[in-house]
Amino acid sequence: MKNNNLIILSSIIIFSISCKPTEYLITSTGESFEQLTKITDIGKPCFGANGGDFNKNLYFSVLEDNGYIQIYKKEEVTRPAIIQKTFGNGDSMWPAYNEYSDEILFYKIEAGNSDVFTINESSKGTAIKAITNTDDEEFNASWSPDGKSIVFEKGSHPRQYVRTYKSGLSTTSLISANQIWIKYLETGELKMIGNGSYPKFSPDGKYIAFVKFELGTSNVNQSGTLWIMNIDGDNRTQVTTNSLGNLSRPNWSPDGKSIIFQLTKRDKYDSDIYSISISGENLIQYTNNNSNDFSPYWSKDGFIYFSSDRGSLRGKYQIWRFKI
Repeated sequence: MKNNNLIILSSIIIFSISCKPTEYLITSTGESFEQLTKITDIGKPCFGANGGDFNKNLYFSVLEDNGYIQIYKKEEVTRPAIIQKTFGNGDSMWPAYNEYSDEILFYKIEAGNSDVFTINESSKGTAIKAITNTDDEEFNASWSPDGKSIVFEKGSHPRQYVRTYKSGLSTTSLISANQIWIKYLETGELKMIGNGSYPKFSPDGKYIAFVKFELGTSNVNQSGTLWIMNIDGDNRTQVTTNSLGNLSRPNWSPDGKSIIFQLTKRDKYDSDIYSISISGENLIQYTNNNSNDFSPYWSKDGFIYFSSDRGSLRGKYQIWRFKI
């Protein structure tokens, strides 16, 4: 894994698995959206959707039968065919596509270590390039809008990703001191801009949303709160308080005025999808189901893609979406 060279994988595999989206009528009380559509239904856990703008190029992770996680793509959201983008041993997850660089950003855990990588989307094969190459744990990466820089997290992994069929979402590890770094791809410069987790560039590239974890009174449990800062790390502004519960995986609205996220309330065992304006006003809860609803992405055409095990056994996640 510690190799700066490009690794060229010779083929892209297309699976015509039956994963045609399914429309559902909403009858449960407390859920606030107009449409609910099941986007994947492939018999394997799918999570971490990114893209899907105007029904094109949706990327997500799939937990394979061999226990490894790989990245897949749907070129058209409403059609069944999916394309496998990563291969081999290790867990490749949480993809993010940038149209200007035409690359998929993700991180991979292999041999007990995680680094950040990109794939050149337009190549005939699957060209994988290392963005980080250290013995530290680097993950949760996000593109700048122009594709010229990447922000990522360094430190202890939050154990809030899908690892096995049985584990589902587990509790967080101690991640209060994790660092946020930016890498400028044209110069190779690396800059640490502060502490935090789940960093995400705003659509105009001027700000970074992130999560700050705080230890509870027992010094064991942590709760995440939403923050925003300038891209140089200055003017750190708190948007939510830990009285809401444990917040994670923020993503910006296309207009940059709101942020969507997953939240586990203190009186609830599963997570739901919420949004809030960057001023800290207009908190909206969208999902309220006896399921884990997590990892939301806000598409440019107003859909929220998210992962959920609703309507199935716990941990059997698929990609869903609803319309704001």
